[in-house]
Amino acid sequence: MERRRRFLVRVLSGRKLPELARIFCPKWILTLYHKARSFSKMQTPCSDYRETKGLIYFARMLDKIRLNADGRLAPGYFLGVADDPTFFDARCTRFLGINYDELVARTLQGGSNEEILDWCFERGRKPGEEEVLIWNSFISKRGWRDESSADLQAAKKQLGWGDRDDIQTWVDLHDAEEGRTPRR
Repeated sequence: MERRRRFLVRVLSGRKLPELARIFCPKWILTLYHKARSFSKMQTPCSDYRETKGLIYFARMLDKIRLNADGRLAPGYFLGVADDPTFFDARCTRFLGINYDELVARTLQGGSNEEILDWCFERGRKPGEEEVLIWNSFISKRGWRDESSADLQAAKKQLGWGDRDDIQTWVDLHDAEEGRTPRR
């Protein structure tokens, strides 16, 4: 990832965006340009696979909240629940029975991911072991042979990764975009 970032900064840094738009037609080049230019102070959130008390994705959602509040979340990340009810943040807060804005406020008060998840359990609901297993399976397989598969394929093509067979789920795509090797 660092090598790709250095290459993009070196090749593209002296050019203005209108000039880049004429030279490179694909939108993903401009997206990578923006990410490369701002990457030094920006950060990507942790992997969706990071667990908090057995629950995947929750740590990533909190990471995005914290990074965004600090002004260090790289551009292009979906935050919250307003944009689309199928985004992972919206699904996670519904699964836990909590309000996203209240979660943001609680997260910014401080505390570990585990403490904040306990707060969620007290304010919303505490899923059982089987529900957590179902949640983890759902999130980790989203985009693989389901109604979001076409959107995943479109996102891969937009990034120039249409031929990458290692990216089969949205979680794989998140990892690949952030320089991690998708799991097998």
